[in-house]
Amino acid sequence: MSVAPLRNRRRLVSFAASLLLAHRPQTTSGLSQNMSTTNRDLYRHDGVRITHDPYAPGMAEKYGTPGNTDSEGFDPYKDSVGPGIYGGIVQRRHESGEIVIGRQYQNHNPRPGPVYAGGGYAPSTLMLDDVAGKLNTLLEKFPDLVNDVTTGGAQPLHMCGMSRGKQRAVRALVERGADIEALDTYGMTPLHRMASNNLAEGARMLLEAGADVLHVGEVGETAASIARGSAAYDVLEVLEEAERRAGSRKSSGFKSNVVKLTVMGSVPFPDANGDYLPRNPATEIPSGFVRVCREQGWDANEMCSKLNGRDPSANIWFAHTDNDSYIYWNKSDKTWWIDGPDGLGVWIARGPEHAPPGRGWKSVTAQAGSGPVVLTFRKIGEDN
Repeated sequence: MSVAPLRNRRRLVSFAASLLLAHRPQTTSGLSQNMSTTNRDLYRHDGVRITHDPYAPGMAEKYGTPGNTDSEGFDPYKDSVGPGIYGGIVQRRHESGEIVIGRQYQNHNPRPGPVYAGGGYAPSTLMLDDVAGKLNTLLEKFPDLVNDVTTGGAQPLHMCGMSRGKQRAVRALVERGADIEALDTYGMTPLHRMASNNLAEGARMLLEAGADVLHVGEVGETAASIARGSAAYDVLEVLEEAERRAGSRKSSGFKSNVVKLTVMGSVPFPDANGDYLPRNPATEIPSGFVRVCREQGWDANEMCSKLNGRDPSANIWFAHTDNDSYIYWNKSDKTWWIDGPDGLGVWIARGPEHAPPGRGWKSVTAQAGSGPVVLTFRKIGEDN
């Protein structure tokens, strides 16, 4: 996915951040239709600053006049979005089930992304308002939907950052394997979404789950920076406190609370499917890794220190419960690897050291199709 030059990307992000604020019923907007934006800031009814001019030239031509906008798209006057933009059902290829990537709805984001299929919000979005009655039932039947991809590249944790009600589903999703650092097509993490919508409760849960308050995603801004720009002061207080605790560290993220990884959908490499449990790198080295090192004439301890690290908290790796496959973050290329029982790489994916990617895995041999889904089960609120 191409990334715009930084000078253009910041302009895109500031606009995109306002585009993708919480979807609400098309009722009160908190704005007067004849309000001028010349000398005053505009705010949504929940107090969040609107960072675009809804009456700018071309806005009505693209999105419609007040009261005549597309309910599935963007309403610049109410600063709301519909399922065509974010959280909606996406098109999939019949033969493979892969998501169709192309022009996004209303071309609001010029980057290619999941194409809207019509039909409204995805089930994984609709269920977030009822964790006990609907969400848990859905995930029991389809556990991979915890990292479902919808319009705008939004996964369920992103959608938790779109309304006060949905933010309460964060814990259930994290405990069932959701990717806390997933990126949507705007390059924003779930924490960025909490920041743009002033959702302090959801942000706090993400941070307790291991999310990195310093992560800039692909937007080049921290969540706190986005919160400041949106005058989202409730969530800003939570984020600034997390930044103070992070101190001089480059990342505040952690994976010491991960209790299990689960790999699903590794069709060409079925041995990779299954559960993986955390292992202490100070005392344990994957047997397949040792075997490869021996065959190559390398010192296994030295190579493990170089590629994985031996810190018992920061460098945890994960061992398959039924065979010698394993998962680790490679310090050398800053990439997550899934290695098969023979110690050879099978799947790789870019992602931060503390968060195995839920999606986006590529075959090491480039001979396989779509990659697996990886679920990362975490405890929230534990001492880490």
